[in-house]
Amino acid sequence: MEMLPTFLLPSLMSFLCVIFCIPVLVKIAKAKNILDIPNKRKLNKNSIPTLGGIAIFFGFTLATLFFHTETSLLSLLGIFIGITIIVSVGVIDDLTNLSPKIRLLFFSFALVSIICLSGLSFCNFHGFFGIEQCPFSLGFLITVFAGIVIINSFNLIDGIDGLASGLAIQISLILGTWFALVGQTYFAIMAFSLAASCIAFFIINVFGNKNKIFMGDTGSLLIGIIIFVLATKFNQHSAIYSGEYAIKSAPAVLIGILAYPLFDVLRVFTLRVIVLKKSPFKPDKNHIHHRLLALGLNHLHTTIAILIANNIFIVGALILQKYLSVFELTGLILAKSIILSTFLELIIFHSKKINPNDEYQNLFIPHSIMATKLINKQN
Repeated sequence: MEMLPTFLLPSLMSFLCVIFCIPVLVKIAKAKNILDIPNKRKLNKNSIPTLGGIAIFFGFTLATLFFHTETSLLSLLGIFIGITIIVSVGVIDDLTNLSPKIRLLFFSFALVSIICLSGLSFCNFHGFFGIEQCPFSLGFLITVFAGIVIINSFNLIDGIDGLASGLAIQISLILGTWFALVGQTYFAIMAFSLAASCIAFFIINVFGNKNKIFMGDTGSLLIGIIIFVLATKFNQHSAIYSGEYAIKSAPAVLIGILAYPLFDVLRVFTLRVIVLKKSPFKPDKNHIHHRLLALGLNHLHTTIAILIANNIFIVGALILQKYLSVFELTGLILAKSIILSTFLELIIFHSKKINPNDEYQNLFIPHSIMATKLINKQN
């Protein structure tokens, strides 16, 4: 209870900042015509302002800088240089649509600043493939790759109301609680400030009418980079912490905590490249939330279903990490993801009439083959 004000005050500041910023940003977005315009790929029916990510940025930054604690200034500088680069890319992308190559270039710059100045990296594998500590050069490359995957995963799943912000709330609360328990106060403040910002945004994004707003690429990329920082610190500190709340298989637990965004991006990229034979960066309706919407769920119900599923993965990973190796737990999480995804596709396959002109009708590889055979038979 003594620690409660330490986390409550920055969280409250972050929450209130977002609540007060959004009405102002909505007015600016409407005046400058910075709106998400509906099209055949997007799910919104009305033009919606897309500056919500700026509010999350203001709320998170104000709280974490004002309540700066024991973290070194150099480390803090590295983290916020990286975050600022990502937010800048998001704002420009919301206004002009940057190419994937340019985005990846700036993502790399942001990640390098975080690695070099803050010292955060995935250099400890915790026994994965028999590797404990890897050379810095290898860890550097793995960290950049992991960062790009995590950032892009949150950007790609941001397709329906409340999903990206809901997952950010869930994940940051889990990581923030662990940081608080193991004495990493500042990273706990970061996690809880992100959660509070996203709670405020979630309320307005999902239930708002007059001030309804999307987070845009600015918000989803911001969430991605902050989650990356928290995940990297979690993996790094768990390698040296051996107290009551020690995590045995940290990399696998992280995969469990980030199960939905990581698996969805892996699934979508696989389907785009292998099944549909197109660029992995070309937008489509291959995401799991699109498949749930195809079953008749609305945005809120889809978001809740995904959050419940991701929470099952989180709880399972936290329990099983005491009994399974990193490799075993990772394999189990991947297997469960594939089984659930396949089950979802089977439900869709048997509940809807196949349209031979709809490339999204049967997206999982086995069912695409089944659909092709049935279509050929019908013809």
